[in-house]
Amino acid sequence: MISDYTLQTISHIFCGDIEGYFSYKSGSKLVSFFNEYFNGNDRYGQGFPSRWAYVYDKLVDILNSGSFDSFLNLILSKEHLMRDCGLSQVQAAERSQEIFEEFNRIVQKDLYIITHTNSKYHLCAENTDLVLIGSGGFANVYRQKSTGRILKKLKDDFLMDKSIRSRFKREYEITKSLQDAYGIIEVYTFDASSCSYTMEVAEQTLEKYIKGSSITEEIRINCIRQILYIMTEVHKRDIIHRDLSPNNIFIVRGMLKIADFGLGKDLNVFTSHQTIHTNAVGQYYYCAPEQFMLLKNGDKRSDVYSLGRVINYIMTGSPTDSCHIFRSVSEKATNSDAAYRYADAGQLSANFEKSVLFHQKAENENTVFSKIACGVFDVDVEAYIYESTSERISRYLMEGKSGIINCLLQFMKCDETHAQHIIQSVDSTYKDVCGRTFAAYDPFATFSYRVLQENFSFVVKETAANILRYVSTDVNRFSARHMVDELEQSGIEPMLEDILK
Repeated sequence: MISDYTLQTISHIFCGDIEGYFSYKSGSKLVSFFNEYFNGNDRYGQGFPSRWAYVYDKLVDILNSGSFDSFLNLILSKEHLMRDCGLSQVQAAERSQEIFEEFNRIVQKDLYIITHTNSKYHLCAENTDLVLIGSGGFANVYRQKSTGRILKKLKDDFLMDKSIRSRFKREYEITKSLQDAYGIIEVYTFDASSCSYTMEVAEQTLEKYIKGSSITEEIRINCIRQILYIMTEVHKRDIIHRDLSPNNIFIVRGMLKIADFGLGKDLNVFTSHQTIHTNAVGQYYYCAPEQFMLLKNGDKRSDVYSLGRVINYIMTGSPTDSCHIFRSVSEKATNSDAAYRYADAGQLSANFEKSVLFHQKAENENTVFSKIACGVFDVDVEAYIYESTSERISRYLMEGKSGIINCLLQFMKCDETHAQHIIQSVDSTYKDVCGRTFAAYDPFATFSYRVLQENFSFVVKETAANILRYVSTDVNRFSARHMVDELEQSGIEPMLEDILK
């Protein structure tokens, strides 16, 4: 129920007793207003009550008759404010917004809210108008029955926390600043008195869509393409998200839209927001390693890490499963060392498109092996090797593809992840590939011998030593035994020598 105090305050504002909203109105002017617009038959004269008391009585009648929305839509209209206050169209629009926000601040004390949609104002009880549809770490999400919009509201537990309020307001402001960009969730108004803001309705999250739908590879690729396009524009504006995941990417009328810039940062603005040491560092599986130390360490490359995990999720249903055709792209994006990732979403997008094109060309394999035979190692060769299955890599070795050993060694020298990927791929499949054909094991002995001569980690060399030992001892290949002898004579780490024996 709207309280007497609320109606009295609104009455004083409408009379012009409180400056900055409406013009001062005399008793006769107030009578004329209510007679004209609300079928009154009052007369102004001796015995007339206080101006605000007269308005108060009228508002009680208007509420009881169910006409309060009509009253709001009249007095908050641009046309009325232009006449009442002598304002221009722009000034009237700004004044209307100011009064709307002030009225909302007043009625919220009675657990009411004034909504504004399709150019119409509507007063409704907050507890009956809001339907809880979700809850996050700091905010609850409701559907407004009166407007059909979504209202995101800070939880009561955090209303007294200045840093969290500041972060919540920044989430709205960053999202609002991106409204002209493609693929950003549309937000409407922010209410500082209740720490809430309204936004458009989404059908579902990307996470639910991937989990609950049987979708083709083409659709998956289009989803990735849309997300990278959106984030490329965000990064161009020097804004970082720092909390990307399939939970805050939404489907709105068939389009993907990104929301929840709660950990976001505008790199062009220096602020005192208390997110530097916050523990809220994004969702675990999608968060870049450096953000677990300090959120301030997050930059565009941190978003790239999250995007790499999102690519994995779209392709496989798991953020950590990179066994898909875009493995080379997602693995580079999610490198634990930020220096080895793509610089931003634009660079990631360009390489993703290149990978898509690469897989669409039937002649790619011949092109790649022509390069390998000539000793060329470029991004096309790297992508092809990374996206080859473990069995295929072993078959390349067994078949003695020209230049393949040098190519694999070059691939392994990129970083430790590459090195372990190749040696583990070979170790897990070479026996099955060779079968009972003893001569087929010789290329694997040569490959392992070359690995042991290079500057790889002990973990990589240990696996190579086990392969060479198996070929020389269990398969009993003379050439492999000769390689073992050469390694022992040239000097090799004692633990590796023990394995070879």
